[in-house]
Amino acid sequence: MAEFNPRDKSRTSAGKTRSLVRKHTAPPSGGDDGSLRWQWLTVELLESPAFTSLSANAGRAFFRIIIEHTAHAALANGRLVVTHPQFVSYGVTGEYVADALDELAYKGLIKVRRGRAGSGVAHPNLFTLTFVGDHEGAPPTNDWRRCTAERCRKWSEIDRKLAADKRGRVGRKKKTPLRDPEIPPLRDPEIRRAS
Repeated sequence: MAEFNPRDKSRTSAGKTRSLVRKHTAPPSGGDDGSLRWQWLTVELLESPAFTSLSANAGRAFFRIIIEHTAHAALANGRLVVTHPQFVSYGVTGEYVADALDELAYKGLIKVRRGRAGSGVAHPNLFTLTFVGDHEGAPPTNDWRRCTAERCRKWSEIDRKLAADKRGRVGRKKKTPLRDPEIPPLRDPEIRRAS
């Protein structure tokens, strides 16, 4: 290892110039082909109770939404659409996608504007990341800062079950039939005449 010379401010302790170090540790430049998109995550966010207490499925769902955000050049936050199959292909367990999204919304990392379906037209969920500004130019809301360690513990123990019960009640109401749909069985003499 090279000896660090305090008079030579342009060199690091390993002998590399600071410009070379910055070149290889900086975000991708504008000259790339678009495949090197990136998103800043602050240390404050990464060390917050909201982020550190995420379940595995919620963490995967969070990063899938970030991928969608960067795919739109970080200009469509608030109008991000990620479908159920996209979450599943990224590694979120299929039956826990709704639970992961509820957890992210509860902890303030995302906002979800719920879609609806009916009459042959589907309106998907629209996601907003709260740690970056939205597509209209509003500043980040940083709702995740309000999530304390106690609130995260409460999600794991109590509120996850309440959210699952609430999701179970949503959907179509069961219609009562106007008449008895069961066809009475044929009697033996009727079967013989038919054959």
